[in-house]
Amino acid sequence: MQDEAWRSVEVVRNNNGEPHVLQQKVTVYTAGVSEESSGYTKPEIQHRLVPLESLVEFDG
Repeated sequence: MQDEAWRSVEVVRNNNGEPHVLQQKVTVYTAGVSEESSGYTKPEIQHRLVPLESLVEFDG
């Protein structure tokens, strides 16, 4: 069985200087033939930029 997830790769700033997180899509294999293969992730080609403030809650 497999599922999709996003792995955070790096924090970058856009042209306005706002921090964004570069994320890469990964395929997660949740049930395998053995205990070792369960949880294996395979990187995919798709990437996205997500504003940092949408991922992190700031106490202000």
